[in-house]
Amino acid sequence: MKGEIKIRKQIYLEPDQNEQIKLLSARQNKTEAQIIRDAINHYLTENKKELADPILELIGMVKDGIDNGSTAHDQDIYLNNEDTHEAR
Repeated sequence: MKGEIKIRKQIYLEPDQNEQIKLLSARQNKTEAQIIRDAINHYLTENKKELADPILELIGMVKDGIDNGSTAHDQDIYLNNEDTHEAR
């Protein structure tokens, strides 16, 4: 990420978070900003699936040969659940 344009964000830290960042910065010979960026990168990597775009997953359906993603929804709702509708 060196040399890339960075966006400035102002955040509030708990005092103990601030102290831990300072300690890590000194021990690892990194700036406090780099420690925070590393922590954010780790968090984002761990939560990558949650960040996935559902639209891109639809593209995967087409590539996988799933051809009834929306065309059979009436059948799935109404015909496959006939017993539910008959009880009404």
